[in-house]
Amino acid sequence: MIKTNNKILVVVTTFPSITETFIINQITDLIDKGYKVTVFSYVKPKNQPIHQIFEDYNLHDSTVTHFKNEGSKWEKIKAAILFYTKHFLQINHYRMFSLLNPLKIKTNSRKIKVYYDLPILLFKKKFDIIHCHFGFNAKKVADAFELKLCSHSKAVVSFHGSDLTPSKVDYYKSLYRGVFIHFDAFITNSVYLQNILLLVNPTITKNYIIPVGFKETYLKKHLIEKPKDNIFNIVFCGRLINWKGPDRAIKMVYQMMQKKCENVVLHIIGNGEMIQELKELARKLNITANIVFYGAINQENVFKIMANGSVFLYPGIEDKTTKRSETQGLVLQEAQYFKLPIITSDVGGIKYGIVPNETGFLISNEKEEEFVEKLILLYNNPKLRMEMGEKGHKFVLNEFESNIIGQKLIKVYASI
Repeated sequence: MIKTNNKILVVVTTFPSITETFIINQITDLIDKGYKVTVFSYVKPKNQPIHQIFEDYNLHDSTVTHFKNEGSKWEKIKAAILFYTKHFLQINHYRMFSLLNPLKIKTNSRKIKVYYDLPILLFKKKFDIIHCHFGFNAKKVADAFELKLCSHSKAVVSFHGSDLTPSKVDYYKSLYRGVFIHFDAFITNSVYLQNILLLVNPTITKNYIIPVGFKETYLKKHLIEKPKDNIFNIVFCGRLINWKGPDRAIKMVYQMMQKKCENVVLHIIGNGEMIQELKELARKLNITANIVFYGAINQENVFKIMANGSVFLYPGIEDKTTKRSETQGLVLQEAQYFKLPIITSDVGGIKYGIVPNETGFLISNEKEEEFVEKLILLYNNPKLRMEMGEKGHKFVLNEFESNIIGQKLIKVYASI
C-alpha cells in the first residue's frame, strides 16, 4: 500500500498554465494528502496571469523548469549554466561526469540525450512515482526507463486529448510503443478518450477513467446569489479556436436578438487564433455592445464572471481535419458549480460531465436552431434556470471535486 510520504515527480509541458488548471488542482490535492510533489516543466510561461492557488501553495519552490526553451542558442547556454548553478547541490555529479567515459560512447550518447530531455533525472532525489501529463512527455520518460535511468520508479501517464488526436491513431502506435512497455498505469478523463487510447493499443489492461476536477475551496468564495437585474449573461470560456465554436456562440446570440431578446450579453473568456476574426464578426453583426472579450484571465476572475452568469454556452464541434473535440471540458463542471445551466454540443466526452435535461441541454452540434431555442427557453424562464443550476451544483460537487477525484488517483498509485 502506498504511503502518504511517497515522493511524486509530475512531468508537464507548461507550468503553471493558464488553461490547464486541472493539473495544478491535482498537484495541490496530492500535497493536501501528504505527498511530496516535485514538478518538472518544459516551459515557464511569461507575461500571463498567475492563478492564486499557485502562490498559496508556494509551487515556485517545488517546480524545476527546463532550460532548452529559452530562445536563441546563446540564451539556452546561459539558461543551462544557471540551471546547473541553481541546482548544484541537488545534482548527482558522479552520474553526470560518468557520461564522459570514452569506453561507453555509444551507450552514453543515448543517455546524454535522455538527460538533456529530463535533467531532473540527474538529481540525487529518487522518486517513487513519475506521473506524466500528456503522452508526448511520457515518451521521454519511457526512453529513460529503456536505459534503466529511473528503474526504481513506477510510472503513470494521464492523457488529455491533444496527445490522442483521433486522426493520428496509427502514428501513436509507434510513438507510444515504449510507453506501453514501461508504464504501469494509463489514465484518461472520459470514456470517449479511453476509446481512442484503446484504438492505439487494445491490449493495455491498467487503464483508468479519472476525470479532472476543481478545488472547491477556490470556487466557494465566489459563489453568490444570482443578480436580480434583467441582464441575461451568457458565458463562453475556452481557447478561441475553431472546434470550440466561439464564432457559433456569437451567431447564436445574434439570432436571439433577432427574436426580440433584449439585455443579452455574451462573455467570451479566453484567447486564441480566432480573436480578431471574432471581433470582426461581432462588428459585422452590429452586436459589439452585447459581447465582452476578456482574453486570458486567471481563475479568480473567471469564477467571478461565472458567478454572475445566467447560462454557460459551449457550441463545440468535431474538427474536420483532426477529428478532435472536447474530451471532458472541466470548465463545464466549474460552470455547474456556479449554478449555470449548460447548453452544449453532444461531442467528444462532454456528455459524461452533465446530466442531460436536468443540469443542462445536450444538443447535436449541427442543430444550431435548437441551441437558440434552448437559450430563449432559459431566457424566458428564470425558475427553470434556478432549478437546473441547483441540480448542476449538487451533481458536480459529488462527482468532480478534486478531493473525490484525488481518492481515485491514490487508488491507482496503490495498485502499482
